[in-house]
Amino acid sequence: TGIRRAEWWRGTDPGLGKANAMTMTGSGSTATLSATIDVSDFGDGTSTLRLRVQDLAGNWSAVSSADLAVRSPLFYSTLGNTNPPGAGGTADDSDLYRWSGTAHTRSLDLSVAPYGVPASANVDGLTRVDASHFYLSFAGDTTLPGLGAVQDEDVVYWNGSGWSVYFNGTAHGLTSGNLDLDAISVKGSTLYFSTLGNTSPPGVGGAADDADIYSWNGSSYARVWDASANGLPATANVDGYDRVDGSHFYLSLAADATVTGVGAVQDEDVVYVDGSVRSVYFDGTAHGLTSANLDVDAFDVP
Repeated sequence: TGIRRAEWWRGTDPGLGKANAMTMTGSGSTATLSATIDVSDFGDGTSTLRLRVQDLAGNWSAVSSADLAVRSPLFYSTLGNTNPPGAGGTADDSDLYRWSGTAHTRSLDLSVAPYGVPASANVDGLTRVDASHFYLSFAGDTTLPGLGAVQDEDVVYWNGSGWSVYFNGTAHGLTSGNLDLDAISVKGSTLYFSTLGNTSPPGVGGAADDADIYSWNGSSYARVWDASANGLPATANVDGYDRVDGSHFYLSLAADATVTGVGAVQDEDVVYVDGSVRSVYFDGTAHGLTSANLDVDAFDVP
């Protein structure tokens, strides 16, 4: 008799006629359905949507389903000062970019006011809270307006209007070159990080690898992920890290390496670790990051 209404929902059925309305194109017993869906609270991965339609006589169809694959944007910084394909403007070492799934854009130019980060400062650690709140670490010592000298073992925080030191690595024993931070992930009150070399932070026992992940809980360090015991070569240097939880996280590498379960991983790629399963989350080579300057060396997956 023709279609009067179409609707979709996720999770618990809200009841007939109470789900999210869909747009219908066409007439009669067949219509093309479409919907614009806000996926900001879906999380990364595949979500199952339920759908049904109502005819002009008021009858509802059986429930159908459709799987929606959600891929969060990737915010990242690169090793050098070259624009990713399609990103306009002048490239600085400190710039932050965004991969939407289809295109690269400049997310933030940190060298301009109010940020004032030197154009030559290389961002090598990133945790993004939102567009105006984020944590950074740098590959070398730098100076920030209103804050002063920042070492490469420190983490700074932009609170929307100014800089502050979130973590003072020097004061907490990260005083050798091997202990410079080159990957960070801030979760709650805990800092997770990887270091430039294969030296354990103070108080951490066991053999140190370049790719190990450590934590600082405000009073002590701990090794939370032993890379060589989990499918990475001991020499692989993790230079980007974003933690979801203890068994789910993303990482990038400072140089090409072979990762168990994945194979060859380039230094412009991002790998997702899902317990014992590993996969390529972002293939930088396939998306135009093909020069050394465009190696990914800091990132965040919202």
